[in-house]
Amino acid sequence: MRPRFVDGTLWLDGRPRFLITGEYPYYRDRPGRWAAKLAAVREAGIEVVTCYVPWRHHEVAGADGARRWCFEGDGNRDLAGFLHLVAAAGLLAVVKPGPFVHAELPFGGLPDRLSPALDPRRPAARSADGRPLTCQQHPLPSALDPAFLADAAGWLRAVGRFLRPFAHPRGPVVAAQIGNEGHYGESALPIDALDYAPPGADAFARFAPGLTPPTGTGADGLRSQIGWGRWSAEVLAAGMAGWAGALAPDLPVFTTCAPPARAERVPGRAAGRHDAWLARNRIGAAGALPRAYTSWTGDVLTDEEALIGYVLAAKAGPGPNIEENWGLRWAEPGCAFPVVPVHHTLLGVACGATGISVYPACATEGWGPHLAVDRTWLARTAGDPVPFEAPYGDGAPVRLDAGPGPAFAALRVLTHFLAGRQEALALSRPEPGVRWGVHPPYAAIGAWDWARDGERPVPSADRTLVPFVTHCLHRNLPFRLTELTGRSPLDPAAGPLATTSARFMERALQRRLAAFAAHGGALLLVGEPPALDEDLNRCTELADAALRSAAVAVVPGGRSVGAAVEDWLAGSAAAVRGRPAPWLELRRAARDPDEELVFLFNRTDAPLRARTACGEHLVTADLAAGGCAVVQVAHGRLGACYVKGLNERTGAGTPVRVGVGSDLLSADRPCDLSALRGPGGFEVRTAAAQGEARVVLAEGS
Repeated sequence: MRPRFVDGTLWLDGRPRFLITGEYPYYRDRPGRWAAKLAAVREAGIEVVTCYVPWRHHEVAGADGARRWCFEGDGNRDLAGFLHLVAAAGLLAVVKPGPFVHAELPFGGLPDRLSPALDPRRPAARSADGRPLTCQQHPLPSALDPAFLADAAGWLRAVGRFLRPFAHPRGPVVAAQIGNEGHYGESALPIDALDYAPPGADAFARFAPGLTPPTGTGADGLRSQIGWGRWSAEVLAAGMAGWAGALAPDLPVFTTCAPPARAERVPGRAAGRHDAWLARNRIGAAGALPRAYTSWTGDVLTDEEALIGYVLAAKAGPGPNIEENWGLRWAEPGCAFPVVPVHHTLLGVACGATGISVYPACATEGWGPHLAVDRTWLARTAGDPVPFEAPYGDGAPVRLDAGPGPAFAALRVLTHFLAGRQEALALSRPEPGVRWGVHPPYAAIGAWDWARDGERPVPSADRTLVPFVTHCLHRNLPFRLTELTGRSPLDPAAGPLATTSARFMERALQRRLAAFAAHGGALLLVGEPPALDEDLNRCTELADAALRSAAVAVVPGGRSVGAAVEDWLAGSAAAVRGRPAPWLELRRAARDPDEELVFLFNRTDAPLRARTACGEHLVTADLAAGGCAVVQVAHGRLGACYVKGLNERTGAGTPVRVGVGSDLLSADRPCDLSALRGPGGFEVRTAAAQGEARVVLAEGS
């Protein structure tokens, strides 16, 4: 049976599969090491190997100068041999052929011949102010240039033909990722970052006749900005769909979304970064392709901005986490300590991820000069060539010699729980809560917030969505993101709805929101009630509804969004309420109403005992500083649990103690623990800093 994604979850052989993946960059390693490392990866509890397939690595020139594709029999280009070993190890695979892959490779993995710096016939991708988009200071070709599109389609067709014999169930490959956070990572780039090259300008002119691309100079009209935002989302979606069609394997193909850019990554453009992300990625909307997310945000244990970005990426739409840093110390030093990637991983799962990733799962060395990043560039940018030199993944769970790395034991305990409750995780979803409605035209305008002086036509996401998410996380108020598109009625039974509101709003959306309130839906408008429609003609249908209905609340500019949310919910009939506590608490609801997964996160530097009610049952867990836990409550009993009781960064820990009602499971020392209830009792796996942990289920439990 062909694998397929259903609502973000991979179904394999007729059953839902929670993906437990680990990245093995085979092209960076010597083939003689592949088998031992794959065995070690399997021993760590990873079930699916992911790997980029770099174009520049597999395109080779023959003696006559003609280019050919090499996927077999040539050292670490032997992708066929690698996939055979993956299958022999009892593993599955997800391949990621780009075309642009980044992966700390020269030119993002593209062949040098595609560079506009080497071939002046190729237009470079450019920003509004004419700067070329670069990878390691090398200009990238416009992704809309017909010549580049033809080259990329040729590469992907070659990969697709190669993959067919390896597609599940004949082989180990169960899915393919297309692109890499967009064509060139633009899912997190500012709205003016690309593509203002001639191919982009021509494409925009066809998409929005009569409009000119906005530049942020102050002369742009709202129609131009809205059109550019719509086009940016359309180009991204259509580009990924086109590439998926070129690949055309007998496999499901998905794409990826990055978190919003961190402020320091976009100097001078930070004010519009959340809106650009909302506009370009169609957050909360169903797309033509399934979507995964990456999670390069920083350390959520110590950084509030990282926490907000991470949660937004995980809640952007149902799908797996496909890249979580477990081994690249130069990217985030905290990830050298397992407490950080474990905390990140469980946070993503709590927010709805349908799979986890260990990136990279093993350290590698032995790649050729064509995959070595230019040392001169490293000296100019990093000041030190060490980060991209061997071993790649110096903190990975599997060491260069295939032995266990510092995160190996912690990973084995985590994967024991995830694999043991795979179907519950695959089918459960985050508990319903407040919906935040994303309005793409507002995001398209707000994305230019950095370019404005004086009055702004819409409140930006920095002043609406971000305070809303911050409040929800601090008050443990469940929420989700949904896009306000289409013309179908908004369902009041789906929960209360908050959204940005400005002086104008499409007449059709005003009617839908007014009807939502008229049918009993609780509605919060952050901003001013609209007085105009999309053509800037007078339209007060929603403003009139706000005056008529007590179910509609308005947050005027300058008022705290968090306080307004609390007042709104307290005055509405909605059953959604927060659970204020010193810990972060998120939940996933199972199909069985008597089952729930409770996730608890301690972001403080002191241990604490978390206590929360799940129905009429009390759930307790002792959390180490920076520790986390997930407790499965099943029909009033402790069905399973995972606890990160060790904090490797501080060297401290807390003896595990988890309770549900009268069930109490405890360990005699600080440790990581996974416990799965079965017919004969609990199956337990632990990892302690010293000795073996003894786990006891209280008598009578």
